[in-house]
Amino acid sequence: MKKFYSKKWWDSKEHAYAEIIDALYDVIQYCEIKKEDYGQGNGYPLEKESEFSSNYTAAFWKIKRATDVGAFVISAEAQNVLENLRERPKLNWEDNPSWDIYEEDYEAHLNSLNKIVELAKKDLGAKNA
Repeated sequence: MKKFYSKKWWDSKEHAYAEIIDALYDVIQYCEIKKEDYGQGNGYPLEKESEFSSNYTAAFWKIKRATDVGAFVISAEAQNVLENLRERPKLNWEDNPSWDIYEEDYEAHLNSLNKIVELAKKDLGAKNA
């Protein structure tokens, strides 16, 4: 029975990390597209732009939820990475061009993604962590 619960707990951790990693990637993808736009229009069809925007919004809320309740499943270190991401100083929309804001968001989320991947490997017991 102990082995069963241990496996279920590992599955829960793996699922939580996978969701966080996917959400961070979706934010990175959206920011990458937006930061290279420079106000010129990105050339994506409206349908594709809508898909990217929807993915970004869903990812934002997944990361927020993981930040608020993630410590229940993920490591405290991973929780801290997400909290630092949320609490970091951000550029002001009124004083900065949008591509600079997206560039800053891109870098912050990419940095967090790299840290979370390493912490997930460690927490899940990956051989090359």
